[in-house]
Amino acid sequence: MFRAATSKDIDAIHQVLVDEASQCHFDRRLAEEPYRSGLRKNLNNIRKRGRRLDEDLAAQLLVWETGEGEAAGCLINSAIVSDLGNEIWMIAVWPRFRGQGIATAMQTEVLKHLHPRVDVFSRCAPEARVFYEMNLRRGFLPLEVTEQGVSILKLPKMGAALAGQDARHQQLEPFVEIPLRRR
Repeated sequence: MFRAATSKDIDAIHQVLVDEASQCHFDRRLAEEPYRSGLRKNLNNIRKRGRRLDEDLAAQLLVWETGEGEAAGCLINSAIVSDLGNEIWMIAVWPRFRGQGIATAMQTEVLKHLHPRVDVFSRCAPEARVFYEMNLRRGFLPLEVTEQGVSILKLPKMGAALAGQDARHQQLEPFVEIPLRRR
């Protein structure tokens, strides 16, 4: 189950995201300064204010707990532009919980609340092959690749088609927050 991240979670979330970036599961720059420090500030701002600092977007910092109440992973649900659209921005599992299907469970839970009523996006750095493949297995479709090599994928809502769409022609719904379990 998801709950809102607390200040006590930030160190563990920051560490797992930096470790994942250093292993090329996210933009590898996040493992290096000044991006590493910027990531920590971003995580704290999302937790406190519900906004990403890097792009001034609505966002949620979510922690996945096991049935025993242990933090096992994290996910950032973010708007794409202004306060429109939903993107699974980052998803990571603590090392001791890997291989147990937790990343899939987190993605399933988020999609249960978002899809099929809204389009869901994901951006994958060129080196983030694991995340890219995970999204493809879930039905995300490649939309475009930026000049920096970032792949933009989309899980279309019911009745939507990808034909003829590109980033300039997206009809984005208002950002949808994931309901959380209260602590």
